[in-house]
Amino acid sequence: MIRFERDGEDLLVRDDIEDVSFRVDAGGAGRRATDADGFVFPVDSAVTVETDHLAFRKPVAVYVREDGSPVDSCPPGQCTAIDAGRYELEVSSAPMKLYLRLDGPFRIDSEGDRTRFEYDGTRTVRVGARSFHGRPAGTVTVPETPRGLMDAVSTFGSALATTSPERSFPTLRGHPPLVSFGDEREIPSFAAPPGTGVRIAVPEEWGAVYTVATLAYYLGATVVPGDAPAVTAAGTTHRLDGGGLAAETREFLEHVFLLDCVVRTEGFYDVDLHERRVVDERVDLDLGRLYDLPLDERLAAYVDVPTDDLSGLLDWHLTADVAPEPSSAELLPFVVNDLSAIRNPEAIPAAAERQEDSLGDFYRSEDEGGVGVDGDAFEDETVVTPEPVDTVGHVWVGDGYPVGASKPTVGSYRRRLDQPASESRVIDVQVVCNEDEMREETEQLYGFRDYLEFDIDIAFDLTCEQLRELLAAEHDFLHFVGHVDAEGMKCSDGYLDLHTLEGTGVKAFLLNACTSYTQGMELVRAGSIGGLVTTTDVGNIMATNAGRTMARLLDYGFDLHGVLDVVKKVHVVGGAYSVVGDAGVTLCQADSGAPTLVEIMTRNKPSEDRFEITHRVVPNRSYGAGSFFVDHFDEDGAYYLLGSRPPTLTIERENLQSTTKQKRTPLIIDHELQWSDELDFSKI
Repeated sequence: MIRFERDGEDLLVRDDIEDVSFRVDAGGAGRRATDADGFVFPVDSAVTVETDHLAFRKPVAVYVREDGSPVDSCPPGQCTAIDAGRYELEVSSAPMKLYLRLDGPFRIDSEGDRTRFEYDGTRTVRVGARSFHGRPAGTVTVPETPRGLMDAVSTFGSALATTSPERSFPTLRGHPPLVSFGDEREIPSFAAPPGTGVRIAVPEEWGAVYTVATLAYYLGATVVPGDAPAVTAAGTTHRLDGGGLAAETREFLEHVFLLDCVVRTEGFYDVDLHERRVVDERVDLDLGRLYDLPLDERLAAYVDVPTDDLSGLLDWHLTADVAPEPSSAELLPFVVNDLSAIRNPEAIPAAAERQEDSLGDFYRSEDEGGVGVDGDAFEDETVVTPEPVDTVGHVWVGDGYPVGASKPTVGSYRRRLDQPASESRVIDVQVVCNEDEMREETEQLYGFRDYLEFDIDIAFDLTCEQLRELLAAEHDFLHFVGHVDAEGMKCSDGYLDLHTLEGTGVKAFLLNACTSYTQGMELVRAGSIGGLVTTTDVGNIMATNAGRTMARLLDYGFDLHGVLDVVKKVHVVGGAYSVVGDAGVTLCQADSGAPTLVEIMTRNKPSEDRFEITHRVVPNRSYGAGSFFVDHFDEDGAYYLLGSRPPTLTIERENLQSTTKQKRTPLIIDHELQWSDELDFSKI
């Protein structure tokens, strides 16, 4: 549900489904509800305002259309003059789809730290919005066999809003239907396969069907039995067995997805896309012809484009290891909805070693003489080390506790979908420290953001009953500092075992203590969506530093996938942390929509005052793979794909400082995390 509220001078656009908001400076103008019809793109709700000025409190990209046809666009850092006419404007970088109906002439000024619409007098502006939210329309029931799973996966494409190249936008990819097993095959009409003419053949094996599920979803394909894995479309066949099914499937998914993102620039989004420039340099394609083809013929044309020619343009965002067994089917639609590259899990038992901190340091465990992985704490499950991934996120669907990855549950995914919106715009963070020696970690953790209000409460030395009461209450985030072992979470009068919880109101959490995995999983089972935990002992000094880093990354807008990825880059003990539950959960939205990260290696400096940098924008559920962004460091003003592999840019020291100082920005400098508002740039 989209609501429009007055908040001071601002029109506040609130999405109650996703629990996010966006501010429009409308000069305190009143608002009145209006018909949501009349917009080129669908909107959930709309209002009309009469105002003498309109602005956004951050730079955004604006796409201008007249009667549905592109007229112009204005990326951040530029100004654009629009002549007389009746226009519909699409605003990027909002946490919902936001559209404006506005008559010209007017001028869009997106230089500096705001985007403003400049015009004479008072104008009538219609503001419409649509939630990014996607939830499954229902459930399909199939026999508990690999062939039955094929039938279920064949329905996943029913959730696509379009079979055009625009389905590469996350807002046009709906959530696949849920899967259940039963004696009778039941495929409701809403889940009827889309009939694209695309088929994927794989052996009748659980693992093979799971591996191609995301590709089948994105292509709207029917999955059928076959000895040789292959994709068939419009009389063309592409084999998937040359280098292993998982690797071949991922490579083809990335290839098709990239080409769709490039080809769609021939449609509603005629923008200067960096990836299109590169594709034009490497291969000769008639993009206009490809845009007009039906999906199967377009896919057949993509097969003729050598994948090697376009490799390296995308950094895929998520890998999912899915155990080849029937129990994984319940989680599959959620994994596919996140557009995961799926593979069969391969792992080895985790090494039972401590992360040594410094001589004489103590661990966040009462047992200083034990091994790093406490077998008693994990009961019947073992800690495993999955095969490494080259993606930001890593999901583990199978037995064991994965080191450095996330282990979701169906309940955590469902709670993320059903999470009710809070009536309060205040983010409630509860910090608990039950050890005097660890109090340093509780200082200056959250609340660094403009336009976001944090209610931060710090509690010390809680009893078991006090901690139980705290966990039963509603909190956006819990940050626990202390000891955890096989008996539970240490309190001032003993241990609270979270197995005994009847429920919890904690949405997300960080349990920064030794081997906190099972207690974190119990918090998820009690009602949390997801949280950060450890799978080994961690030294106190390093745990304190890592805890403060994770808090600040959450405050900045990273989801748990992104937090874990950065912590592993900059902290020696980063590999000790994992995620339980849904790793896509966030504490708050990033100022720029999706969080950004600047990486600098000073040994590669071209000169004393020039640096080579990479600027990454990290996808999340609000801004998924396929979204656009403008790289403020790129002087050409080109658009980039979220999830693309950013080029290395050379930038002057002054430009680096002025650009990153506009908004508090994380920078990794020589493998050390710094924050732009605290950094002395003259010393880099």
